Amino acid sequence: MIRRLGERIIFIFYTLTLLGLLGGAGIYFVFSRDLPQLPDSLENINLSLPTEIYSADGERIKVRGQRYPVSLEDISPNFLKAIMAVEDSNFYEHSGLDHLALVRALYTNVSQRQIRQGGSTITQQLSKNLFFSFERNWVRKIKELLVALQLEATFSKEQILEAYCNQIYFGSGAYGIEEAAQVYFHKRAKKLTLLQAALLAGLPNSPNNANPFNNYERSTRRAEYVLERMVKEQFLSQEKKEEALDSLLELASPKENDDPNLYFVNFVIDRLEQNYGKEFVRFGGIKVFTTLDTRLQRSAQKAARSHLKTLERKIKPRNVNIPLQAALVAIENQSGAVRVMLGGGSYSHSQFNRAISDNRPSGSSFKPFVYLTAMEKLGYTPATTLRDEPILVDIPGTEPWEPKNFSDEYAGDIILKKAMMRSANSVSVKLIQEVTPRRVIKTARLFGITSQLGNHLSLALGTSGVSPLELASAYSMIANLGVYNKPYFIQRIEDFEGNPIYENFYHGIQRFPQKSIYPLLDMMRGVVDGGTGNIVRRMGFKHPAAGKTGTTNNSKDAWFNGFTKDFSVSVWVGYDDNEPMIVRSGRGLTGGGAAAPIWVLFMKKVLQGKNRVKFPVPEGIKFEKVDARSGTLPDEQSVETMNVALKEEVIIPPRVLELEKTQLGQASVNSTTTSELVDVVSNP
Repeated sequence: MIRRLGERIIFIFYTLTLLGLLGGAGIYFVFSRDLPQLPDSLENINLSLPTEIYSADGERIKVRGQRYPVSLEDISPNFLKAIMAVEDSNFYEHSGLDHLALVRALYTNVSQRQIRQGGSTITQQLSKNLFFSFERNWVRKIKELLVALQLEATFSKEQILEAYCNQIYFGSGAYGIEEAAQVYFHKRAKKLTLLQAALLAGLPNSPNNANPFNNYERSTRRAEYVLERMVKEQFLSQEKKEEALDSLLELASPKENDDPNLYFVNFVIDRLEQNYGKEFVRFGGIKVFTTLDTRLQRSAQKAARSHLKTLERKIKPRNVNIPLQAALVAIENQSGAVRVMLGGGSYSHSQFNRAISDNRPSGSSFKPFVYLTAMEKLGYTPATTLRDEPILVDIPGTEPWEPKNFSDEYAGDIILKKAMMRSANSVSVKLIQEVTPRRVIKTARLFGITSQLGNHLSLALGTSGVSPLELASAYSMIANLGVYNKPYFIQRIEDFEGNPIYENFYHGIQRFPQKSIYPLLDMMRGVVDGGTGNIVRRMGFKHPAAGKTGTTNNSKDAWFNGFTKDFSVSVWVGYDDNEPMIVRSGRGLTGGGAAAPIWVLFMKKVLQGKNRVKFPVPEGIKFEKVDARSGTLPDEQSVETMNVALKEEVIIPPRVLELEKTQLGQASVNSTTTSELVDVVSNP
């Protein structure tokens, strides 16, 4: 009985072994046909073509993955031991696959119910960089393993280790150990101390989060962990570890790179890595042709810096040394191509990209979406009259809300075009009360606004956070008379042989009829020509333009979003700590005084030497002169008249004298709002 059981066990063992061999052979046969051919020398991996990123005007603006390989003899033994201890302690014992490490990683991940540990060997990690495909599944993993086995069978351990050290990424743009040693310590790789080597060995696992330039404490904790691993794997004594921890790190100062293109470039790289994977972007040898115009990008930075310096001289001194910041996005209307993305005043001082951040309220820049919703859903026109007056809004469960105009000044009866030009808060709140915030949100979504928008009445005053990129794109749709072009950043991608692997083909979507959008566009022209944005004209900008200013409570954010026939540009100004921008006189900065001048300085460069192109008037539009208070046909009693753009079917009634008599003595016409302060524009 026992003998028969033993024979059965032996039979099962040999059967499983045979099946495993046959299965392995089958897997190899199936996948080997698609495996990359190994080079004669691993130096060919180290010298693989880097990824190149180009601007729309043909300038090579970024090279990613360029390496400077060195021989194993020119790498500090401290680093070689450290990287093996933390990445593959059994490197010299296995043949490409570390079974114990895989089992250990599987146990750790299952027991902690999350991926906390990997089981890839150094050889497997090296094999990843032979794959420049989009596969991110188990098929690719099998192929990587098969290539790792090929590498082990073809090359020596020293050759594999040398290739690995020369191609891994260490953060801060450093590829390979030689460049990493130069970037972080200004020395050759063979001169690294034990502590320096441990810090660098800890970076490939998390090159951004453990970067000593960004998070010094985390990087040093990671270095200590590497040293502990070296002791555990008997690469280092406890005494040497303690000596290393007591030594000076001598970290170099980060290299200042004030290239304004990097806000755009790094945004594009992040998108590429999300779509195609980091290995493909870093080591694929691809060429990426973007929409960035480097000449305009430099002009944007120059305009922002110039005006920020002017503003900082006028703002009250602060206790904290936080600089005033600006962001700017410029979009080509016809295509949706993003030509400029400036994320801050200086990239070397702050890499945070404010151009894509949606955490700042837009203030009155959001009002066009409220007005258009009212015109679409209620049949209102630019000549429709509402009363600009103090209002009190009941909010269930809390105190009533009393949105105010600036200095508590109100104009009484006023047509919508004039209200837009003045940016009357009370009128915007009345409109959103009638159409509901939910409908306004639906309108904003059609304009490409994707940020979370609050379903409450204060949305009428732009209390929800949006990004300059979103607003530039949304205003571009107004310039396009209702045609939405999704903003894009990459025109074409080619592989290392020049074969196209991606190309953008833009096609606009008509989301609103032209004759529905043009009256809104005309109202926004009024903002520039005689409203809260008239600084644009006072600074000498002559081209046809439209836009909207925006300022949030206590002057924490200042916006100007404007467009011409060809370009839409969003400008934001503010402090990162959300503090108010108060000038020495005690008044707050506004969109007109803080952001609009940057827009003007930039757009003058954009359109320098170009003809003044008017906005086309679509069919079905007529222009009428109306009384600015009653919205009716003017007569000799009219105090102020205004031209408005209307759909042809709209009929303007004659003015009724009795209506005029009831309005005598009503509030002043020299009002602005909590969102706008025109006086500060000329003397902020």
